[in-house]
Formats: sequence, structure tokens, C-alpha cells
Amino acid sequence: MKLVILDRDGVINFDSTRYIKSPEEWKPLPGSLEAISQLNQSGYRVVVATNQSGVARGLLDMAALNAIHQKMIDTLAQQ
Repeated sequence: MKLVILDRDGVINFDSTRYIKSPEEWKPLPGSLEAISQLNQSGYRVVVATNQSGVARGLLDMAALNAIHQKMIDTLAQQ
């Protein structure tokens, strides 16, 4: 299996010093979703490994993090 592991903030979406705390704050970087789509179409499995210290800091809970990731997945599926 061909595998690509990506970080989320600053690689797939814009990063923020205030943390991404909601789906509304999550904005993909130009070309990032298209690149992931091309990798998938070329036979690569793409996974995201991300350390979300905002959860540990109490800035967002797991439900909010899951909602952000669901938006990312749904937006990517449109590619």
C-alpha cells in the first residue's frame, strides 16, 4: 500500500495562532484538496496525523474537533 501522511493545520488548511475551533474556521489552502484527490486517484492512501493542543487547552471539545474533520472529509469528497 502506498501511503501519504499529512499534518492538518498549515498543510491542508490555513493555520491560526488562535486555533481552529469550529467547522466555520476551517478553510482549505488553495490546491490542497485537489492535491489530496490526485494522490487518491493515483492509488495513494492519504491519512491525517494531527496534534490538536486546543483540545487539551479546553478551547474545543472532541465533538467540535470531529465536526471540523467531518467538514474536511465532506469538502474533500466534493473533489
